[in-house]
Amino acid sequence: MSATTEDLEGDWQLVSEKGYDPVKVTVKNIMGSDWMVACMIPRGNMMVSMLKRVEGGSFSLVKLNCSNKETPPENKELEAEFKSFLEQGITNLVRDGKNLTIEAGGQQKQLVEDDVMQKHNEAQKAKLASAKGSGRFG
Repeated sequence: MSATTEDLEGDWQLVSEKGYDPVKVTVKNIMGSDWMVACMIPRGNMMVSMLKRVEGGSFSLVKLNCSNKETPPENKELEAEFKSFLEQGITNLVRDGKNLTIEAGGQQKQLVEDDVMQKHNEAQKAKLASAKGSGRFG
């Protein structure tokens, strides 16, 4: 069963005992069969996989870009491991509810939905709704 574009797109995170901070991941369908998977550990390097979705729903790596700044010691091991994983080339993304599995080089990483932005947007909407009801804006 192939997931729809909307199912895969969004913000995810990988929490690991190998790092102090989680790996933050954003999956985005740029256009047509072109996809981007952007990964970053806070205060670490940005790692961006440009992917092409091929027949059958799998992915092939077009290009991997990584910034090259000094990573805090508490996240070095996790970042190095995740970069090595991405260098293998993501071949599949599978969503199961609030979980996303990324496959690369025969390995899998399990991520969970990162709903920080969703919560922020809901809070903003609630603020606007309460402001409208206060009579201050007509």
